[in-house]
Amino acid sequence: MKNKNILTDMRLHFIILLVVIAAEAIGIIPFDFGIVKFKLLPMIYALIIGIIVARTLSSSSISERDMARAGEYVSISCLFLIAYMATAIGPNISTVIKAGPALILQEFGNLGTIFISIPIAVFVFKMDRTAIGSGFSISREEGLGIVANLYGLDSPEGRGVMGSYITGTLLGTIAFSIISSIFINISWFSPESLAMAAGTGSASMMSGAIAPIIEAFPDKEQALMGYGATSQVLSAVDTVYVAFFLGIPIAEWLYKLCKGKEKYEAEKAALAPTRHIEKKDDKEVNEGFAKTLSKYLGVLCITAVISIAGLYVSSIRMGSDSTMSDVLVGMLWLFGITVIGLILDLLLQKVHINLPTILYIAFLASFASIPGLSPVAGPFNEAMTHLDLLPLCTPILAYAGISSAKELDSFKKQGLKIVVITICALLGTYIGSAVIANIILKIMGTV
Repeated sequence: MKNKNILTDMRLHFIILLVVIAAEAIGIIPFDFGIVKFKLLPMIYALIIGIIVARTLSSSSISERDMARAGEYVSISCLFLIAYMATAIGPNISTVIKAGPALILQEFGNLGTIFISIPIAVFVFKMDRTAIGSGFSISREEGLGIVANLYGLDSPEGRGVMGSYITGTLLGTIAFSIISSIFINISWFSPESLAMAAGTGSASMMSGAIAPIIEAFPDKEQALMGYGATSQVLSAVDTVYVAFFLGIPIAEWLYKLCKGKEKYEAEKAALAPTRHIEKKDDKEVNEGFAKTLSKYLGVLCITAVISIAGLYVSSIRMGSDSTMSDVLVGMLWLFGITVIGLILDLLLQKVHINLPTILYIAFLASFASIPGLSPVAGPFNEAMTHLDLLPLCTPILAYAGISSAKELDSFKKQGLKIVVITICALLGTYIGSAVIANIILKIMGTV
């Protein structure tokens, strides 16, 4: 990423800034159709507005090059999101330590989504690598960040995770509610195991999953809520690491197994030239350290400003007590963590250790948030209370909207398939978590 490109792309960044401000100003719109309830979030507006703007202004104000560049900026803006999500560990470390083995081990059940969704995607729908993006997790915010950095959101995997994200946002709560309602009638499952499985990392999905359980077992309401809430915390804490170290590798392995080695390698080779992500090639590694770092700093500064604008508009709309200075301090912490992670990445590249940048950033943010271990935990965690997850996602989806505009026709063809695979993913993660939790509880003699 060259410095001159940063200046050339200022028009693109300005459009993104306007899209983010407009999306956050609209706010969250709830829809209630009886049994079907969902909320439209600013990030969804940003994605839609981005696509409309790119398609409308194509060739006049937004070129094919701009769309490609927007794909690169997605992975950069995701770094702040990953850093923020990793800060969940510190404030909840005592809950994690106290959690019983059933609660901890059932988190691995979230990988059940892979073993249901990917075979169906490949064998039933004949899907390409879109299946990996849709099937490696339930495709929430951490999924967007990981896929953006590993593949790019304008890739087949990116289309998969974005399609599943939108589907999960609109249908996730009702889907989990129906799934949960079915499983409470299966006598083998204890209500405790089903409550643990309800903690998916998404508050709205958890509420949909746990409500039928509490209704069926009202005498256990407090205990079931406790299990669900603790599982929710654990999912928020470990989701980045589980998805990165286990979810993606297992999804790649299973996709390769289902597709066949020859077709798998051919697909990867065909896609390699089209990847719009920051590649760590020898030329970049051999460049001067300061020169390479300066390239990233310029882009980070611009995306940070856009994120600050979104956060501040959101805080005003929500009636938050957070001031602009509070938001600025919080973003400065995330900016610092991200820059240190980039520096660590660049230094380790010199000795041929090439790991994704998000891994260093997530570790640093996690460490900084742990009281008693990190010397900055107090002010750091206080600063994080003035930030919010959803507004950090809005710039990512705005860039993704611009980037994916040229892929809209391809996305339409996969639309219904992605919806079905997303439902399979939700079912898989619930079954996997509930089965593991129930087995451990029975072994422990708790149920």
